[in-house]
Amino acid sequence: MKMKKHNGIISFWKFMFSILLILFHCNDKLLVKGDFLAAGRIGVEFFFLTSGYLMAKKALNKKEDISNIGIETTKYIWKKIKSFFPYIIVPFIITFFVKNIYQPSKIVNSIWNLLLLDMSGVKSTAVLGQTWYISAMLISMLILYPLIRKYKSTFTHIIAPIIVIGIGGWMSHKYGTISGPTAYVNFIYKGLLRAIFEISLGTIIYEFAQKTKKFNFTKLGEWLLTIIEIVGFVSIFFISNIKNATYKYEFVMILILTISISLAFSEKTAFYNISNNKFCYYLEKLSLPIYLNHIWIILLVKKYLVNYNFTIK
Repeated sequence: MKMKKHNGIISFWKFMFSILLILFHCNDKLLVKGDFLAAGRIGVEFFFLTSGYLMAKKALNKKEDISNIGIETTKYIWKKIKSFFPYIIVPFIITFFVKNIYQPSKIVNSIWNLLLLDMSGVKSTAVLGQTWYISAMLISMLILYPLIRKYKSTFTHIIAPIIVIGIGGWMSHKYGTISGPTAYVNFIYKGLLRAIFEISLGTIIYEFAQKTKKFNFTKLGEWLLTIIEIVGFVSIFFISNIKNATYKYEFVMILILTISISLAFSEKTAFYNISNNKFCYYLEKLSLPIYLNHIWIILLVKKYLVNYNFTIK
């Protein structure tokens, strides 16, 4: 049997969490009254966690030879950049004009945004502000990929948990939230710390999912896992709508996502096989274009339909 490249369940939820982020930004930028999905930024955590899982899968299934680990890491990151870049060009150009960025200094500084180096610390013009996630992911992987290649299970069993406990606990204690990616913490953006924390957690998810795959569950057991998985994903949308959920329940939501993503990747839930279809894969292909293009559409709506003139600060 030919192995499938994708996990259809994850493909489906990639699309759904892209929609969640759109709804969150609609509420945030169009100033919708109330707390409608005010904590919808949690959708980014889904993508960080799944990225961590996929990075671990790639790194831990590579051949043992690590003599060229630097070149291997560079190729891994470069491949990801090439996969993202074609989707970035068009929304970058459109948003550039929608935001009326005409000052020479802002035009020059926007190059760092285009090159996905926002989270490096360099000051840049945020044309596509939402690409902070991609920037943080790539820089984090540049740090973490060679570590997991070198230390393998030591990373996923010891180093990653230390990172998760250390950064997660510090953020919870100091800020009460992981939000605010552009906050500069001493020498690093908070968004980059957030990525390192969650991508490391994603590598732990990989180990958990691999161990779960080894168990044989009864039909009842599979359906119980399925219910936990689905209820977990769906509950995120409801919790995101609770007032002040960002500060009250953000870390609980991360825990819920960790459990649901682990079960989805375990391939033991009832909908795993039927989810591996062209429809779910197509939804996954839509998630990145949706994520990268929705802001300029929202800004146009805000400018012309909500009677508001947007100006970049």
